[in-house]
Amino acid sequence: MNVAARCLALALGLSVVASAAPVAAQSSDTIKIAVITDMSGVYANLSGRGAVVATQMAVDDFGGTVLGKKIEVVTIDHRNNPTEAATKAREFFDGGGDLALDLTNSGTALAVSGVGKEKHKLVIVTGGGSSALTGANCDKYTYHYAYDTYALAHSTGSNIAAQKNGKTWYAIYPTYAFGTQMLADFTDAVKSKGGSIVKADGAPLGTTDFSSYILAARAAKPQVLGIFSAGADMVNTAKTAAQFGLGKDLTVAIGLLFLTDVDALPDVFAGSRITTSWYWDEDGASRAWADKYTKAFGGGFRPDDVQAADYSATTQYLNAVKAVGSDDPDKIVAYLDGRKFRDFYAHNATWRARDHSVVHDMYVVDIVPKDKIHAPHAWFNIVETISPDRAFRPESASTCQKDW
Repeated sequence: MNVAARCLALALGLSVVASAAPVAAQSSDTIKIAVITDMSGVYANLSGRGAVVATQMAVDDFGGTVLGKKIEVVTIDHRNNPTEAATKAREFFDGGGDLALDLTNSGTALAVSGVGKEKHKLVIVTGGGSSALTGANCDKYTYHYAYDTYALAHSTGSNIAAQKNGKTWYAIYPTYAFGTQMLADFTDAVKSKGGSIVKADGAPLGTTDFSSYILAARAAKPQVLGIFSAGADMVNTAKTAAQFGLGKDLTVAIGLLFLTDVDALPDVFAGSRITTSWYWDEDGASRAWADKYTKAFGGGFRPDDVQAADYSATTQYLNAVKAVGSDDPDKIVAYLDGRKFRDFYAHNATWRARDHSVVHDMYVVDIVPKDKIHAPHAWFNIVETISPDRAFRPESASTCQKDW
């Protein structure tokens, strides 16, 4: 392949929108933030364009500049491919990029985190859920911002397993980083309440026919069906379970559910209990931000917690740049580590220095039937607020081998 052909292939492989210049064109007068996300696959609805809109909103609300430098948002479609995500992140950082954000899909989050460590560039994961990001794969330049598999498992899993009819589980999980970590964290959470996952079957990302898994679940006769995937995979699994009537015979526990999922299939998810990091209708500040987002995004849609986290994390990052008077990653890390904050998204929040987990309140919610909602997209009813010390892995139990 000649040089011109290689350049053309590179250009076609890098999806960049919301940017007036290619990723490689970098100026010392620009702070560049890349929203590395799923723009076209199974997670596009829960992150995707909504993540870009939320990040751009944060930049606009900040004033568009910091320290006299223009703030620019670019979008990179990782296509749910960790290798591709790492390659594009390296190109972005080599071109002068400052922050990689979102990273819905734990495999891509772990891959880009590795590049950030190599390049000494900041990565804030709001979409990927694997708790390995602050455990075995922790590093100085990556923060895990919104939620993780530990928090989800030790809220939803512990809640259900504590009940008499929640002791035996059959689990379906996706066979990549997020799914395997979710299975491990749920296994620990269920075991801590005297239960067990008696069988677990892995399904490749993008599986469309889950009937064989649901039939296997029925044959296993568990008390709980655990669905540990996310996005379209989770929706398809839950839909198949409902079609086979499993919800009538056992409890369906969903590890990760977003507002956009309920929008797609409200009848399937009605009555489910889940955990979320934020809800657009939880208070006045959240509703005000959601109204602004809905206007910017269009179509009447309400934001989910990943999109809210993208805005919050972007704002926190820009505040740090302003406070230290520099975009130097080491100075920003030193400023953020141990810092407490509160905004419309994160309550009682701390940038934890020990493992770079950003901890905050989490919420156990019930899914409201569509004939009981008080407003469009108001699917959640908050039944419990879980404080950071209960929701996230204790620092004393951290598996992060800190080397910075």
